[in-house]
Amino acid sequence: MNEPINKDVLTGLKEIIKPELRISQEKERKIKDRDSKYKAADVSCVKAIAQAAINVELFTIPLYMTGLYSIYGMHQIGDDSGLYPGRWWPGLAATAGFIPDNSDRKDEEYYSKNLPPLEHELSVNEQVFNGVYSVFVEEMLHLQLASNMASKLGFTPRFTSPALINEQYGWHCYDNQPMIPHILDFRDCDSDLNKLSPQVRDYFKAHFKGKSLQDLRVNATELSKEQALLFLLIEETEEDAQKIIAPEYLKPGKDGRPKYFESAPFDWWTPDNTETDLPLFGSIGHMYLCYWNYLQIKYNDGTYLLDELAEPVQRDYFNKRPGDSGYQKQYPGIKGSLNSALAEGTHHFELKLKLINNINAITDQGEGQGVVELICQQWSHESWAQEMLRELFKEKKQEPHTVKPKFQPKESALEHDYPGDPISGSACARIMNKENDHFKIFKQTLELIVQFSEPCYEGKDRYSTWKDWHCEGNRWNKDMLNPGDSDEAKNAHPDLPGVDEITAALNNLSRTEKSLKETHQLFSQSAVGTIKGLTTALDRYWSGQTNEFPGPAMGGSGDRVSICWATTGRAPDLVTGIAPQEDGVLYHACQGMSYTEDNVGLPPAQVFHSCKGSNDCKAQGGCGFVHSTTPGGSCGSSSATGIKSAPADNKCNNLGGCAVPISASQLFPSQPEEHPKMQLFSFYGKENHFKPISYATPDKRDSQQGCASSDETTPMPYKEGDAVYKIAWQAYCNANGLVDKQTGTIPEPPEVDDIRLALPPST
Repeated sequence: MNEPINKDVLTGLKEIIKPELRISQEKERKIKDRDSKYKAADVSCVKAIAQAAINVELFTIPLYMTGLYSIYGMHQIGDDSGLYPGRWWPGLAATAGFIPDNSDRKDEEYYSKNLPPLEHELSVNEQVFNGVYSVFVEEMLHLQLASNMASKLGFTPRFTSPALINEQYGWHCYDNQPMIPHILDFRDCDSDLNKLSPQVRDYFKAHFKGKSLQDLRVNATELSKEQALLFLLIEETEEDAQKIIAPEYLKPGKDGRPKYFESAPFDWWTPDNTETDLPLFGSIGHMYLCYWNYLQIKYNDGTYLLDELAEPVQRDYFNKRPGDSGYQKQYPGIKGSLNSALAEGTHHFELKLKLINNINAITDQGEGQGVVELICQQWSHESWAQEMLRELFKEKKQEPHTVKPKFQPKESALEHDYPGDPISGSACARIMNKENDHFKIFKQTLELIVQFSEPCYEGKDRYSTWKDWHCEGNRWNKDMLNPGDSDEAKNAHPDLPGVDEITAALNNLSRTEKSLKETHQLFSQSAVGTIKGLTTALDRYWSGQTNEFPGPAMGGSGDRVSICWATTGRAPDLVTGIAPQEDGVLYHACQGMSYTEDNVGLPPAQVFHSCKGSNDCKAQGGCGFVHSTTPGGSCGSSSATGIKSAPADNKCNNLGGCAVPISASQLFPSQPEEHPKMQLFSFYGKENHFKPISYATPDKRDSQQGCASSDETTPMPYKEGDAVYKIAWQAYCNANGLVDKQTGTIPEPPEVDDIRLALPPST
């Protein structure tokens, strides 16, 4: 299949093309006249590299998230519902505000001209949080782009790869490892600090005296200056990344292959190899170079590797939301989905432009910047590369470590997606950082941490983490959770626990070494289970089993990581993993609500999750974002219509609420119906079958018999502001036959557990 030559594109190429960078004839023959006997192995290898690209992005998400939520601070519990006026909760959040005049960052082109005037002066912690938060969100975009590329190659992306995660969903890649998966072993780095980029070298010499890159280890821990340096190195440019490996690891070994920067395609690869068998690439940029070499393969039988494609599942969460015709594209310059009609005879040409644009977006915002130009220069004699080079060079020359305008998020779309008055914290954080690449943001992060961690700074001028707060002997007090003279939220909603109750619970969870250890273990398992729910939901999402992206589960995962930091001052243990759920067991959603045992407490940690769709089975749905009893709807809203699925009484995983166990502070938000109702089910038999039942109203206390269909039953009413646990308890008592047939009353629920008091509500 010959690619078309666009004569208009050839104009002006002499000033653009660098002949010295063109691929050698020998290497080109290996790619463009490849023996077809390698075809099966090549298909296997390109899929492995595609999975490695996914792993590299996924690797950063829990790592950055753990550091992000270690930053000390509180956030207000609130949304448009107004259910929690005056209440604050442990854990910082993205904050709208301005950089103070005495900050070095004030002199930069840091602000968008379109940001409204803001009254709040950002603290050092808020500045750091906003920057890392913006990177965290873009890593999810990169994960989507890498996943769509893999899917376009006929390969179903996996988000539970053994290269990162063990069989118990523990993240072994964070177990004090010297490795960036697939890329680099820090023990192989050159000890000569002058090989580092000047910016990193100067910080290393000034603040990490006596250390070298060989000493670095990967742990999911607090955002210290050491961790900020690790983040900075992950996001190094392609040019700088190649310089830091010791020369002996760049030479061929006994097998004739170098440990790093091996040229693709790999003749030694076999069809049964997986991503765990890949060589270390040395840099993220080189990984994409190898990826691209495979996409360029033409065999000696006249076929192409790209001909192995299928029309796959494609996702574009940042630019399109199913069922929301008014949704504005956050990244109109990035084509998230690679599925589109291609003109006859131009399939490879147009597809390569789409693929290279995605790589360009990933590496321009983050790690590996510069590799796309190198790929195109190597193949500058082909028309797709010429087209891309013209596009690269017609754009305004970028300042170092800035993002091309077309790869920046659209400000009006962010303000639409994250509404606020005058602007929300999330929109403000992303708009303020949209022009800076990840390297620059982490450089600013490192500078702030180094400068403002000194003892001479205090209050909002000091950088501190939850580890610092606990080490200094601080204890919770009610003014942290409810500044002011009255508990406005409790007065408005009597179902809410009082501030004194929550304060006592937070202190109880770390009062003794034993309680601290138990709390840390539980919240660690909660974090692992929540992230497991997220990654397995992503597996289902990209395999086509569901069309619902678990976006709110991302935020919910952050809540579970944050509460571990806030209650213990320790990072959640993401390495140990969590026990699997047993087949055939009907687990319960919350305290005291078991359908199979009496007098039980909270559900086991392997059931904890943060989002509908990330729970594993029936009876495990929790929070106030209720879902209808039929498929569809959004897991991040309360807009489901029709009869709802009751918390702790849902009939399958995608038809329930979220956030298990249920926070004692979780209230139902407003509902689209004036008198919303819930369908109840009872569970029976060895296979835990279910049948619809009626709600036992005071005048129909004996109507608990099963019905042929939900249409024949009496649903259970509820209203805005009701405590979710209270409604869940009513549903559970009805479903489990605990309603007193004489009086219509139900048993008193168990005394609320400190864990449920500490957990924030989903908002």
